[in-house]
Formats: sequence, structure tokens, C-alpha cells
Amino acid sequence: MCKLIKQVLLAAAAFSLSLTAAFPAFAQEAGTETVMDDDYVNAGPGAVQVPVEEEPEEPEEVSLGLFTVTGYCGCDRCSGGHNLTYSGTVPTPNHTISADISQYPIGTKLRIGDVVYTVEDKGSSVRGNVVDIFYSSHQEALDKGTYTAEVFLVQE
Repeated sequence: MCKLIKQVLLAAAAFSLSLTAAFPAFAQEAGTETVMDDDYVNAGPGAVQVPVEEEPEEPEEVSLGLFTVTGYCGCDRCSGGHNLTYSGTVPTPNHTISADISQYPIGTKLRIGDVVYTVEDKGSSVRGNVVDIFYSSHQEALDKGTYTAEVFLVQE
């Protein structure tokens, strides 16, 4: 009986050695391992590689200088009663702006203060450094009046 136990143990040891010899060690080149926040190295052929999420970059802005800022609405007096912009969109407050499209093509993003507007319209008196902001009512456009503000080109 003792001889049988020795043979079983010897066979088990030989089997274990043959397993370790049959599977080569997997190593990575130095500097290619993925290090987690807790200093755990996640490496090897079965390791799950999680892509590193990068914070979205803020759009770059370029100052275009000082502009004369006016306002308009969708009324007959301001827009002839048209409810569409030159680009074919419905004008939206805090979004639509009229600009000189020879300098700022349709779709250009311009920031004035804290609001980023999209050039969707052109006006008959909007030339050069003049922009016309769309407001929801004629009274709101009048209340804002005409003023000078720094305008920034938002590059996405």
C-alpha cells in the first residue's frame, strides 16, 4: 500500500512538472504593462485592457476683436415676417446669430459673453464687425439695444 501511495505521489509530481514545462511563461516587454490606480499590474494575454478616458478638450477660441452687436426677432419689422434663416433653419434664441457670411460662413460658432451662437443668418446691414443676435421678441431685442462686445471664434 505504501508503495502505491509513493507511485501516485511521484506521478502527481511528474504531471505537475510536465504542466509547467508545457506552458511557457508569458512576459511583456519592459514599459508596456498597464498600471492601474491601485498599482496593480494588469498584464498578460488574458488581461482586459481598459481604454483610458481622456477629458474632452475645451474648444479653442480666438478673439476676433470688438464688434457692434444688434438684435432682431421674427417680426415683420425685423425679418419681414419670415420664420426661417438664410440657412433654412428656424431661428432660435441663444443660438442663432446673423453675421457677414463672406467672413463667417454659415455654421461658424461665435461666442459673445457666455453664449456660443451659430451663424445661421445674414442681414442686409450686417457687414464686417457687426453681428445681429436673434431674440424671442421685438421688445427683448429693443431692450438689449446696440452695444459693443468682444467676439470670439470658437474652433471645435
